[in-house]
Amino acid sequence: MEPSKHKLRDLESKLQDMYAKGREENVYVGGYGGGHLMADSFDAVEQHEHQRRQLAREVKEARSRVKEERAQLKEHAAGVNDPSSWTKKVLDGDSRFASSSDESAFSLAQATYGLKSHAEFRETKERLAEEERVALEAASREDAQRRQNALTEKKERQKRKRREQASKLSFEDEDG
Repeated sequence: MEPSKHKLRDLESKLQDMYAKGREENVYVGGYGGGHLMADSFDAVEQHEHQRRQLAREVKEARSRVKEERAQLKEHAAGVNDPSSWTKKVLDGDSRFASSSDESAFSLAQATYGLKSHAEFRETKERLAEEERVALEAASREDAQRRQNALTEKKERQKRKRREQASKLSFEDEDG
């Protein structure tokens, strides 16, 4: 939170310096309101206004970022101090650290529950590994087929579009 707050402070000070640099005075000048710039030329006034507006936009964005960070921090603090979140974390336990390799180990453990010999275990392990490999190959083939179908469909759409364009540009029917 501190970097955004410091950045906001810096931008606000730059904006105040910009106002001072333009020698803006809030004086009554012949029927017009105050806030007139003292500058040498119209181009200088335009350039100053462009820079001031840009800086004002940056200040506005920085203020909104600081406001969002404060809201997020308050929300986080409320969640951390809530006892129900502590209980939930304790009850979840190691489920936060599950991975895809755990899934295959879990299926192996379930499939080999109650087996008596090492040979049965090895056969079951090999069978599960083979099933997993076949499933991965089938998924990759299906993905490749889906990409191929999408590519041919795209080519067909492009052909139809070209034919439609060509028929729109054809003047043969008008000469007849």
